[in-house]
Amino acid sequence: MARTGYQLLGPSPWPISVAVSLLGLCATLLIFFSEGMSWVFWGSFFVSFNLFVFILFSWWSDVVKESTYLGEWSSYVVRTYVWGFRFFIISEVFFFGGLLGSFIFYGVGESSIHGVGFWPPRGIKPLVPWKMAFLNTAILVGSSGTVNWALKSVQAHNSLNFDMEVNKSDIKRFNSFGKKLVSGKLVSGTVDTYYYWKRAVLAFVITILLGVSFTFLQALEYYWASFSFGDGIYGSIFYLLTGFHGLHVIVGTIFLIVCLVRLIKFHFSYNHFYVGVLAAVWYWHFVDLVWVAVYGLVYIWGYWGYS
Repeated sequence: MARTGYQLLGPSPWPISVAVSLLGLCATLLIFFSEGMSWVFWGSFFVSFNLFVFILFSWWSDVVKESTYLGEWSSYVVRTYVWGFRFFIISEVFFFGGLLGSFIFYGVGESSIHGVGFWPPRGIKPLVPWKMAFLNTAILVGSSGTVNWALKSVQAHNSLNFDMEVNKSDIKRFNSFGKKLVSGKLVSGTVDTYYYWKRAVLAFVITILLGVSFTFLQALEYYWASFSFGDGIYGSIFYLLTGFHGLHVIVGTIFLIVCLVRLIKFHFSYNHFYVGVLAAVWYWHFVDLVWVAVYGLVYIWGYWGYS
């Protein structure tokens, strides 16, 4: 049979396993609605969630092995993954667009009733946009620069041959970690590849720390807020919108951590596909742009009518 350039997938237990774990999570949600946080709920949640995490870790590990170690990916396969991730981000745009649209719809509807309607509703003290939210905005906007730095460093590291020989004068220019990479051999890499690799690692670490800081500050903001999810339409939309965005920040941070681990293991060396890093950077930029929209509409515009 002639090769088509596409990967031929073998039998895999992961798709049906993910379906079973998601079914368990849905059943857990129904148990919560009927019985609350009972021991049945926690037992079902613990088993289903841990099974879901284990399956995703195993499935994505297989994808990494297929692309990095087994060499089963071609440019056609990479293009398929790239376009698939682009469509995923487009679906996320519509998801957050619906949530932002609902906030605008109810805000305009209440504000248009002069003398009767108020947005935010009376009795709710919205969060001041010039304090914690402004700091979180600066953190995410700054992280977009560091994640771009990481991408450019990975691209430079990927374009340089890591297997070419180096001479003794080059070895002397390595620091202590670089000497460990050489390990007495003259075929471990060049100064340029290590230079860009080191900066990519540093950029990923900074971006991950910024993402963790954002999550921590948002948790503090929730703790200090004077309203809850059950305080009318304003509270429900606020926590639903900012909560889903916070979940995306956590997922994006995990995504970057995986890329950092793979970078440390030299998965993105000379002529190796770095589509995982590209997807992580796109996802992080999407999270940044969504937060700018949330900050402008929910925090600034939502606070505007408060007196």
